Amino acid sequence: MTRWRINLDDGVDPVDVGAAVEMLDQAVYAKVSPLVVKLLGFSQDGCLVGQFSGFMHGEVIVAAGHMQGVCGKTLGSTSPAVAFKARYPTDGFEEDLEVVAPSPPGNVPDLILLKGSRSATSLWSTDLEIMASVYALGYTGTENKPSCSKGSLSSTMPGSVAITAHADDGFSGGPVVDKHGRLLGVVKGALGTTIMRIGITPNYDLHTYLLQSGYPGLI
Repeated sequence: MTRWRINLDDGVDPVDVGAAVEMLDQAVYAKVSPLVVKLLGFSQDGCLVGQFSGFMHGEVIVAAGHMQGVCGKTLGSTSPAVAFKARYPTDGFEEDLEVVAPSPPGNVPDLILLKGSRSATSLWSTDLEIMASVYALGYTGTENKPSCSKGSLSSTMPGSVAITAHADDGFSGGPVVDKHGRLLGVVKGALGTTIMRIGITPNYDLHTYLLQSGYPGLI
């Protein structure tokens, strides 16, 4: 997790520091959470087989590609997800989605683009800096408002970009942003079980995928 380095010899009140950090956390959540969409995956016969996260980027919804074809054994079904619905956080509106750019072979990169009736202003992106403070947003269980987990960017190596933070299974496809709300990547899933290490698809892979799919890239 991120460790804040404050020089208390300069007369900074630790209470003020804590309040400032909390305000920053709240500001990041307020900026990003309206873009984070709950995604529901259904089998061919209409059974719910998975719950995921995604986020609006212009006219499309970005999500994790591995949710396409996933089998929801924990929900009592082994049929793959072939259709998707979005549930929006601001008003609970739910609608069917169209897959406009399917996941590439082997889920490399682990991305998929979907489209509904809504659009939003795109998040800005920024460079990946090792140990930078990060925020992962996504949905847990039956919650209809996104949760936020704070951590740090633990690896920037191509092919193994990761953050150290807590993220439930439903976080897959959610955005990872920095302290300014700028996009760093997309949650893939947990790496191992001994530490809270989450693999992410970096923003530069998303940028390329968007362009190749015929949509505007990241700013």
